[in-house]
Amino acid sequence: MRDELLSSWMGRLAKANHCSVEELCGYLGLGQGRVPECASELRTANWAMLCGAVQRSPDEIVSMALPDSMHHDVQYVSRHDFQYCPGCVAKSPDLVLRHWRLAWSMTCEICGQVLAAKYPAKDVSGRLHARALRGAEVLKTAATTTDLARLRRISLTLQVMSVLKIGRLWSLTSGNKRDRLLALTAVGIGTTRPLLGAAIILRGNDLAARELSRVFPEHRQIIERIRGLSQDLGRPLPELGETGHPTGHETHGLCRPRVSESALQAARQAISELGADANRQALLTRADTIWKHSSGVKS
Repeated sequence: MRDELLSSWMGRLAKANHCSVEELCGYLGLGQGRVPECASELRTANWAMLCGAVQRSPDEIVSMALPDSMHHDVQYVSRHDFQYCPGCVAKSPDLVLRHWRLAWSMTCEICGQVLAAKYPAKDVSGRLHARALRGAEVLKTAATTTDLARLRRISLTLQVMSVLKIGRLWSLTSGNKRDRLLALTAVGIGTTRPLLGAAIILRGNDLAARELSRVFPEHRQIIERIRGLSQDLGRPLPELGETGHPTGHETHGLCRPRVSESALQAARQAISELGADANRQALLTRADTIWKHSSGVKS
């Protein structure tokens, strides 16, 4: 079938010929006794025997294998079935398509159905899914164009997630849907707005900031910068105390400082518009304007 993975096709051929996959591999000149998954594993194949038996050219056979990703450490290709298309599998139970093994694939390219995770999650919001889709596009562009600078940034993002224990290096191809969507979301934020994304994660977490400095000593200066930015995000905006909703008692006429979600959203938007390097007072002024506009507060 179109875009079928080589191992999937070989498995179905073996079943149709009433033999094991190992026996078929030996007959086809694949000496290792198993079907190659990646293109590099086909180097030892007996091409004359293989092409003659299956009536396919070397280029056609290589195109059925998974791409090699040895030039960088971002694991966007899975050697295992972490997702599948329910519709296509219902028609052909042993079918595995090549693009199902790629981290950025979210829908089936054959029927258009949303791919199902091996371990689905019920608590996934539409917002998280939308952000993961944007991250998937970033990852796909970086991988297909071999953008090494962006791939290094993606790798660093995944390392940070691993240090903070909010993800793993292989989360991009995790069978756990929530873990994978979080990793793709982090890829999107980490490559487009890395300072803002890191500041939001580190907000109020000095222990995590110290751990990052320990693991990445070469990035201590930027980590301290992010730590300062995260502290700014945690401070109340000017004049917001008068319209906030205090949750505790008042002392000396002052409300207990607490930043509402709308105020925090305003701060994030201000940083996105002005940049993380902008003057703090300018950020606060812009955030205050955004917050008043969204809350309907008159100046």
